[in-house]
Amino acid sequence: MTKPVRCTSIGHDEAGMTLIEVMVASVILLVGLLGLALMQVHAMKANASARSMTEAANFASDRVEQIMSAVWTEETVDSVLSENDPDTPEDIHTATSDGYTVNWVVRDASDKQSKTVNLSVLWTEEGKTHRVSQVVVRTMH
Repeated sequence: MTKPVRCTSIGHDEAGMTLIEVMVASVILLVGLLGLALMQVHAMKANASARSMTEAANFASDRVEQIMSAVWTEETVDSVLSENDPDTPEDIHTATSDGYTVNWVVRDASDKQSKTVNLSVLWTEEGKTHRVSQVVVRTMH
């Protein structure tokens, strides 16, 4: 006679995941997705800031090209290049466009043979004022 064989398992028969395992996996996934969302927001802000800085640099380059391409005499420096607002001092020249303010000052160099142009572009973004500056030297002849 043969004895019936009994099968006993040492562990539990795991056919699926428990509720706790699903919740832990969901929390880990949620933390990862929130991290990606925050990174996307940061990238969008950095992109907007870079766009503003590029526009400011373009305004500065455009103004420098206008100043450098003008025929320079004492009258030119005082009149054509000035575009002064009546409320600004005589040696500070100002132009405003699309929320950017371009300021420049034309001064005699120490050798009296050239002029130095100090130019800056100012704009406000998220309550902070930003600046891009250029300095250019041009001979009078």
